[in-house]
Amino acid sequence: MLTRDSPLWRFHRGMDTAIRPGDRTVTVPPAAAAAGALHGALLESRQRWQDLAALAADLVFETDNEGRFTFLWPDTVLGHRAATLLGRRADSLLLGAGPNPFALRQAVRHHRAWVADAARQPRCLSLSLAPLGDARGGFAGLRGAAHDVTDQETAAATAAAGLRRAALLDALAEAIRHAGTAAEAVARGLAGLRDALGCGGTALIVPGEPTPEVAAAVGEVPPGLLAEACRAFGREADWTGLLGSGLPAALFHHQGRHPARSVLAAWRTGHGRTWDAEDLAVLRSMAATLGAVLGFQRLQEELERQATTDPLTGLANRRAFLGALQARMAREPGRGGALAFLDLDNLKPLNDAHGHEAGDAALRVTARLLREAARTGDIVARLGGDEFVIWLEGAEGTEVATRAEALLRAAEALDSPWAPRFSLGIAAWDPEREEGISRLLARADAALYAAKRDGRGGWRLAEPRA
Repeated sequence: MLTRDSPLWRFHRGMDTAIRPGDRTVTVPPAAAAAGALHGALLESRQRWQDLAALAADLVFETDNEGRFTFLWPDTVLGHRAATLLGRRADSLLLGAGPNPFALRQAVRHHRAWVADAARQPRCLSLSLAPLGDARGGFAGLRGAAHDVTDQETAAATAAAGLRRAALLDALAEAIRHAGTAAEAVARGLAGLRDALGCGGTALIVPGEPTPEVAAAVGEVPPGLLAEACRAFGREADWTGLLGSGLPAALFHHQGRHPARSVLAAWRTGHGRTWDAEDLAVLRSMAATLGAVLGFQRLQEELERQATTDPLTGLANRRAFLGALQARMAREPGRGGALAFLDLDNLKPLNDAHGHEAGDAALRVTARLLREAARTGDIVARLGGDEFVIWLEGAEGTEVATRAEALLRAAEALDSPWAPRFSLGIAAWDPEREEGISRLLARADAALYAAKRDGRGGWRLAEPRA
């Protein structure tokens, strides 16, 4: 039975053969006509098969029982000419040490495998395989179809890496948020980052003179890291590479004005792996986060320093001195000491004769003299104007007199046109009497004015508290 749509009908039309509309049968054509019709049908079937194969897969293939390609379609496969792959083992294209799908003996669908293309670039294939049998029912090879899913696999891996990175950064940020202080937040962040990246250590480095300084670190900073940090600050650029010892290291900037400028450093131990893209993305993000926290901490410290420091001499100011002395007495309530109150005798003459710059120079020289005279536990401060104090930690009896005399001799020995001349009033503190700081200061001040009345340039010990 022929229809108007069949190849044989079209063949008959080409041979000037017609079928009347009412006819239901025709005479079988000659052998040549039948062969031509069959050839046309086979061509159409082959084209249909190719079209369906192209729609269903990026490549189709067959292998023999030893895993060698015996058939490949289309003509170009993964950048190779298909003819050059015939007879080659299919598993020779595989990358990595995973399972060999071309050694399977059962049907599988959507098995993913990484292979190398003609340019030796990795491509991911989704393989569907069916075993072939020989006439005896034995294994004769595989028939398979493959989709190139590299783009989807890469996108999925990128998305997964992004999710892992986001989860990691969230965890680190959560640890930082629950810290009690900025310093604790920095320490937690550095420790968490070290553990997350599996590296040898992490640190925050800040500019310094003459070399950068480690503001905080988890792990021992390796040799050569500060030198690289110095170069990184100079270039204002991030850096990854090997230190002189061969350790992989990375430096990422947190740009900001002093004191908020810093670099986040991380380093491997031994001959560890280098940094991958995900590592670097985490480091870059944490450089901004930890750099901001450290900058806030350093800004707080700077503001506190300014609030508690005399700007002319760099000594503690009245507020800082009273707070430090109060803390000292509370920490060691049973230990004694003495408070020396000092007032310059020659500040006004210096100001009158040489101007206030000379007076300021004398104040700075006095501050340096007191710093050099201070011992462990002593507290030195400028209360204001030309008044200074020094707490003599644990000083009692003859030690008070010895140290007072030493201060006066040190001032006389100064070789400077702005050398200070001063008087001292000293009040010994007896912890048994529970004397307050204000009362102690008042007694030392009274002793100071007694020394000035007696001719200046000397010292007096205040009377014990009644």
